[in-house]
Amino acid sequence: MKLREIVKLVDGKLNGPAELEVKRIARIEEAGKGDITWFSHPRYEKWAEKSNASCIIVNRKSLIGNREDGVATIEVENSSVAIAKLLEEFYPEGVITPSINDKAHISPSVKIGKQVSIDEFSSIGADTVIEDGVIIGAGVYVGRGVKIGKGARIYPNVTILANVVIGQRVVIFSGVVIGSDGFAYMQVKGKHTKVPHRGGVILGDDVEIGACSTVDRALVGNTVIERGTKVDNLVHIAHNVEIGENCIIVAQVGIAGSVKIGNNVVIAGQAGINDHIVIGDRVVIAGQAGVTKDIPSGLTVSGYPARPRRESNRAYSLLIKLPELFKRVRALEEKCKQH
Repeated sequence: MKLREIVKLVDGKLNGPAELEVKRIARIEEAGKGDITWFSHPRYEKWAEKSNASCIIVNRKSLIGNREDGVATIEVENSSVAIAKLLEEFYPEGVITPSINDKAHISPSVKIGKQVSIDEFSSIGADTVIEDGVIIGAGVYVGRGVKIGKGARIYPNVTILANVVIGQRVVIFSGVVIGSDGFAYMQVKGKHTKVPHRGGVILGDDVEIGACSTVDRALVGNTVIERGTKVDNLVHIAHNVEIGENCIIVAQVGIAGSVKIGNNVVIAGQAGINDHIVIGDRVVIAGQAGVTKDIPSGLTVSGYPARPRRESNRAYSLLIKLPELFKRVRALEEKCKQH
């Protein structure tokens, strides 16, 4: 693409020749002649200053707006948003022609909408409804009574068990299991006795579930993930959890049963949340935090047990001083003994 086309696409301001052509998008550490790259974080400033890329997309407030060494720049409001648009333009996903593979197993009672694609070796259970524009990859298992909304995309080797409801434009990546039983046992005469789960799972519109994550069905009622929430890879969401709208849940998070999470919550990587906890709107839970009690709306927490970030930081700063304090106490004890 020529820079004049790119500037129009990303709504930016060009500093450089409009007719210059770039052939690929590259990371700022690797970009060379013919490449376009982007600068979005201060840690990459040294690369931006010496980059040999033909063009760099920068934020308008960046000090690298004008290069005097022949490298063109495009100034935009948000370089990450701009590069996302450009990636779609340079490397569009392949168009999937709607078709139902002869090697797919589809129950006679399944209702299938228009422009649906079902790939080979997938199995679709009885009384399932598949709405218009759904794409189901190879080796997907869909159980009885599932509903899949318009435009949903299910990547290969996903398992969706009975009575799951999937909203419109939902994306489910490979290895995901939705609707397996929750982990619930009772001690009866010294043995672990399983508690049967007869509820379901509801995924709202525009939800995304990352690879190898699991969403357990409810004991009764439903495990619910509301619209717009994005779940990273390797996340476990237990039975009867309710997650609000537009949340971000990062890799290796574990959410125990019957947790209620508000809207616009961010849960960073490897955080763990105890069962039956209520988390308010706009809460941020830092990576590896251990949540053991309710969190009111608008709070940022970290550490274990999770507490307000400033409080947690103060506690940690004291913790790392303990070896030094211990030595001082021992020295004082020795002095006391001498007197």
